[in-house]
Amino acid sequence: MKKNILIVGGTSGVGKELAKHYMSDGHKVCVTGRKDPGLEGAVYAKLAITDDSDALAGDIDRVLREFEHIHTLIYAAGFLQWGHIDQLSDHDLRTMTNVGLLAPMMLIQRLKQSAPTPLKVMLITSSSQYTPREYEPAYCATKAGLGMLGASLAQDPGIGKVLVAASSGIKTPFWEGTSADTSTMLDPVWVAQQIVDLSGGAFKYKYAKLLRSPARTEVVECLNNDLNSV
Repeated sequence: MKKNILIVGGTSGVGKELAKHYMSDGHKVCVTGRKDPGLEGAVYAKLAITDDSDALAGDIDRVLREFEHIHTLIYAAGFLQWGHIDQLSDHDLRTMTNVGLLAPMMLIQRLKQSAPTPLKVMLITSSSQYTPREYEPAYCATKAGLGMLGASLAQDPGIGKVLVAASSGIKTPFWEGTSADTSTMLDPVWVAQQIVDLSGGAFKYKYAKLLRSPARTEVVECLNNDLNSV
């Protein structure tokens, strides 16, 4: 069955690679982001997630009017933020919360009601989901929350499959303008393929870590439709 797939944060990095893969498989894909990546064959819908929650709700509703009947949501949006908690402004904290938690919750809230089949959810988090870091307090908090969102959604019989993929640093434009050493980071093409492989087959919930040095995938938890370990 060919599906309509919405990739939030799909204009670069892993999201873009996933879009290429699913389009090559014949699925219809919509990517969102701040700028049109000119990805041939994909629908582009502008979605700039800021600290304005009211604007976010309206922008999400617009995107879902432009691209309807969505079977699968892939949430790959990220927002780089460094600093001790007292170095982060209210604007920073609101933006991080909107990007990391509010936007995916609003999307899933709406899509569960309108999806033609039980909504499949794929959440791309980070090693910051399970590793506390001094200069990433808000980032770690939202990534941990996003992972728990996925685990909780899997308890909902009205939701389809849920995949949470926590990757450990990927060579993408995310790091541009920083002093981060990307030499050992994961190739986004490799990460996208792991996510595709992880999302296949029968399961209700799967949580996996995508690790580096060496690059490898570790499935932490996998539950079937009865929410029993398999």
